[in-house]
Amino acid sequence: MYMNLDDRKARLIDPAKLDSEGMAGGATHKGIISKEADGVDLNVFYSRIQPGQTHDWHHHEEDEVIFCISGSGRYDLDDGEIVYGPGQFIFMPKGTRHCNHCTSESDTMLVAIFQPARH
Repeated sequence: MYMNLDDRKARLIDPAKLDSEGMAGGATHKGIISKEADGVDLNVFYSRIQPGQTHDWHHHEEDEVIFCISGSGRYDLDDGEIVYGPGQFIFMPKGTRHCNHCTSESDTMLVAIFQPARH
């Protein structure tokens, strides 16, 4: 059941107060915005990848935009790689197989936005 659009309200979202979900490879993420909870056709996740961790090869049926808050990493792709660091954005078109690796000595913190919303 989706939220009634008339019931939506501006609010502060504190990721520290949200539960983490594990990802294959050891990374974790927290759902920040969703179609079900917020009535918008996108998802926002806050992700943490610790040094030496990754998330397994996968692809999405949605376009994804990733923003690196801190740390650094590398996305392996079928046809190459994308090396990224703080303050940079990555665009991952739908259907692109990828695997993310934390390459820094500290946690890599990311925000991922999917559009349309994942189900």
